[in-house]
Amino acid sequence: MRILVTGSNGLCGNAIKEESRGSDHIFHFATRKDADLTNRDAVRRLIYHSKPDCVIHTSAKCGGIGGNQAFHSDFFVDNILMNTNILEEAQSAGIEKVFAFSSVCVFPHDLSLLQEDKMHDGPVYGANFAYGYAKRMVDVQIRAIKEQYGLNYCSIIPGNIYGCNDLYSIEYGHIIPSLIHKLYRAKHYGEKFVVWGDGLSCREFIYVNDLAQIILKLVDIDDIPQRIIVSGKEEIPIRDVVNTLIRVSGYEGEVVWDKTKPNGQRNRPSDKSVLDGIVSHNYTTLEEGLQKSWDWFSSNFPNIRTKYT
Repeated sequence: MRILVTGSNGLCGNAIKEESRGSDHIFHFATRKDADLTNRDAVRRLIYHSKPDCVIHTSAKCGGIGGNQAFHSDFFVDNILMNTNILEEAQSAGIEKVFAFSSVCVFPHDLSLLQEDKMHDGPVYGANFAYGYAKRMVDVQIRAIKEQYGLNYCSIIPGNIYGCNDLYSIEYGHIIPSLIHKLYRAKHYGEKFVVWGDGLSCREFIYVNDLAQIILKLVDIDDIPQRIIVSGKEEIPIRDVVNTLIRVSGYEGEVVWDKTKPNGQRNRPSDKSVLDGIVSHNYTTLEEGLQKSWDWFSSNFPNIRTKYT
């Protein structure tokens, strides 16, 4: 099978590249230099030249609480364009399999348990509204394609992903990469290790290589559901993440909890029964994943991504 992977210089794309070594499939890893995915003609040319049987669309404009609050319009427009172009051009080319990355931000903010079939049951969380609705449209477009053209595309709904090759923006990044960058500067430059909120909010974290391995298993399955939540096995308080990072990094300084900053949603537990009914996987522990992430950051600093480009 010929597989096109978008966003291959990003967090998920790099992990898929790493985990695909030795695969029987033929991979084409596309970066922004190969095609501007917000440009329909560029996407058409990319698909024409790579001639994929399957597309894994990981490319996205995303960030943490700070990023979402600062770039509502950018997050909405860029993601709508990228997702629409990839799905429409894949459909037009008759590609049988597409896995388009969505987000847990698509779910109604007041759900007690995230389940695939409850995606459209209410409004998304206000702080993430632009990104959340843009990613929710992935599911709408996939359903439209399925009903009109009979193609069985799938939206992958990952939990909080972390690992190597992330965007380590202190202001705008996701929780773990932002914490790693802050902690590194606190340890090596004497800056304060400031953590937003009170640390009581919980998230399901998934190490990016686990996600990549699961995606590569799904590629080989013929009949796939329209939506699949792929997340960590349990919710973990942010305070536990901070304490684990302190342990793996050897940091001996103070933690400053800035309770004037937002906590985000308190809980986002998810039902993984759809995924568990299809594939089995042994997940990387939080401590092991954070150790690998910290070691990678420390080895590659300062040549890491800290700004949107």
